[in-house]
Amino acid sequence: MFKYWRKFLNIYHTFHLGWLLLASFSVILFVLGIWEILEFKVFPQSVSSSAITKLVVKGFLVFTLLAGWTIWIIYHFRIQLIHQLSATEDRYRNIVENSADAIITIGPDNQIQSWNKGAERLFGWSPQEAIGEAIGIMIPAKLLHAGELLCLAYGLTDANEVKNYQTERLDKQGRYIPVNLTETALMSNGKIIGRSQIIRDISELQTIEHQMRQSDRLATVGQLAAGVAHEIGNPLTSISSLVQLLERRMKNPDHISKLARIRANIERITKIVHELVDFTRPHAINVQAVQINDVIENAVGLMTYDNRSQKINIELELTRELPRVKASPDKLHQVVVNLLVNAFDAMKERGDTIWISTSEDSVSVSIRVEDNGGGMDPEVMDKIFEPFFTTKDVGKGTGLGLSVSHGIINSMNGKLIVDSLPGQGATFLITIPKEL
Repeated sequence: MFKYWRKFLNIYHTFHLGWLLLASFSVILFVLGIWEILEFKVFPQSVSSSAITKLVVKGFLVFTLLAGWTIWIIYHFRIQLIHQLSATEDRYRNIVENSADAIITIGPDNQIQSWNKGAERLFGWSPQEAIGEAIGIMIPAKLLHAGELLCLAYGLTDANEVKNYQTERLDKQGRYIPVNLTETALMSNGKIIGRSQIIRDISELQTIEHQMRQSDRLATVGQLAAGVAHEIGNPLTSISSLVQLLERRMKNPDHISKLARIRANIERITKIVHELVDFTRPHAINVQAVQINDVIENAVGLMTYDNRSQKINIELELTRELPRVKASPDKLHQVVVNLLVNAFDAMKERGDTIWISTSEDSVSVSIRVEDNGGGMDPEVMDKIFEPFFTTKDVGKGTGLGLSVSHGIINSMNGKLIVDSLPGQGATFLITIPKEL
């Protein structure tokens, strides 16, 4: 395409040159013709002594006309080229200014020289705030100390460009943004006078890649869970029955204690198998109209028999006469129990109260489970609903409880979100649409 466009431009310029020459010869012939007519009609018998004067005057007139014509043509082409250059500049300026990516230029002193709208949207600084500032305002301190600017400068010196460099940048609020950066040297007379950067936010891309990895992982877990449920579930039931039978027949307290420990571990294995199966199969099989206050009261009543709840106060603030929701009562009961178990474990070292409240708005019913335990930092909160992620000690948790709960609530067209700060407890909020 570029080859044909270039050929067209060559033809265009050749045509204009030919037109200029043709016009020039036409002017010369026109002037000579007019002169001959005037000489024949006005000066029919010119004396030979005035021939030189005529030639001089004729030459001067032709030169004057040609010079004026040439000046006009040059002016015409100059105006045309200025318009073309201006249109080209506007076109490229619009491309750069309205690009979805951040495009900036940096001088040899590492100061920002230009800042497009994409950079303003991504980082939050306006052009007036950014231009003239050092590029270091948008580079994390750890990368500055690691010598990232020197590495980029070396890359430019070696190859005049750095392509697809994945790094981090800071926005105006100090938040870290994962970016893909391409840097190109700006040259003048063979010397680098600055550099341009094209910066693309890859936060969403990383999220999609993470979700794809999780999907592959979950597909493998699903196959594993099906096999585990079949191969381990039935033998565990037989072993558990035999252990209970031995417990009833044993008289030695030491033997009874050891059998009880075996039974507890069997129950733990059974629970893990059930969680794996629940995690991989569709949720909310038995959907019906559910009164969530009844589900919460049943779950809290069950958890009062847990030894961990003996030192923890559970306070209920349930809004009466709530509308029913479409849900599986068993699955919703499982979610509430999972949230209580996690709250118990989070409050081992600090915290003594769990508040459970219900409410409604125009479209949904909400369950709020709040504790005054140790809380979570942002890094833990980002992963809290990921399968197999747990902050518990090895052997204390599978990392599936909250992930299963999240899937159950999603299957009810609801939402499960968490809000927490280190040292300030955690709040889990469940919202479920009202029954239509």
